Amino acid sequence: MNSLGASPDIEGCNVTGGDVAGDGFAAAGDVITVAPHGLAVSHLDALCHVFNQGKMYNGYPSSDVTAQGARNGAIDALKDGIISRGVLIDIPRLKGRDWLEPGEAIAPTDLEAAEKAGGFQVEEGDVLFVRTGRHARQKVKGSWDALKEGMAGLGAACLPWLHARRVAALGSDGASDVLPSGYEKVMLPIHAVAIVALGLHLLDNCALDALSEACAARSRWTFLLVVAPLVLVRGTASPVNPLAVF
Repeated sequence: MNSLGASPDIEGCNVTGGDVAGDGFAAAGDVITVAPHGLAVSHLDALCHVFNQGKMYNGYPSSDVTAQGARNGAIDALKDGIISRGVLIDIPRLKGRDWLEPGEAIAPTDLEAAEKAGGFQVEEGDVLFVRTGRHARQKVKGSWDALKEGMAGLGAACLPWLHARRVAALGSDGASDVLPSGYEKVMLPIHAVAIVALGLHLLDNCALDALSEACAARSRWTFLLVVAPLVLVRGTASPVNPLAVF
């Protein structure tokens, strides 16, 4: 079993109280604040996370999301969790490299080449994970500002392919989108179309390096995927620790 949740250093865990090692009863407690969106925390996007022309998935208005939360498309719609076949497409391994460089776009032909090389096919209902090698690069070269220097990911040309394969959700070790996107007015076309038009939940910032090694050792790129998001009523996302079970 492989955990796909990345573990960034998160500051702000405060412990207060008395002597936890005293003779009498004692206890310690934490207060943890997590902002799930962004490029650090492994998280599952709700369908109310992204809007296009004032609308979100199923035509609900963006005004349905307020400071009190989302009236439609919130993450608690997935309170029963996700259990499905997971599929890993490892683009750096396909290309004989350790990682893709920032700004490098993945094309539909890359996805199909990975299927052919691995002897599998992405099918309806699968949760597809696409590895770019982000964390392998980070270990060697250190962190970088993805908004300024770019990040590898799927190019917008992959959207018709995703629609044709009818995947249930899409995950990545980054944000799925290549940065920069190549579109002046749309920073994140994968997010904009996958969430708003296709109704795809996205799993961002997953830890896929160990999963890649586990798949390669077995020559098997499919597995049982289990995701249990927190029941955050009216939330736009949930931090998650997806599990791949072989």
